[in-house]
Amino acid sequence: MSLAFLAKKSWHTTNLKNVEKVWVREQKKEAEEKKLLELRRQIEEERQLEELQELQEKSGLVKRDLKQRAKLAWMYQGPAGSAGGSSRGVSEWNALGCGIVGR
Repeated sequence: MSLAFLAKKSWHTTNLKNVEKVWVREQKKEAEEKKLLELRRQIEEERQLEELQELQEKSGLVKRDLKQRAKLAWMYQGPAGSAGGSSRGVSEWNALGCGIVGR
């Protein structure tokens, strides 16, 4: 009995469509692995650069200027409209269901 008909079945591993699906998935996986490897390499380079900058700062060779210190300072400040003008706080506005004004 010949089993040549099996290659024509949709579930068979030597079916051309199944082989193509496997190949495409392997290519996607390889591309994702390359991307992750590149991201890890970039993170490691940034970490080493930060360590070198800290060592230079601790040894007194380089002083950080105010621009470098203030790079992320905006993240820790409150919302732009909360400094004055309104007697209600942001949490009170959120509690009232107002959300962000302008949307």
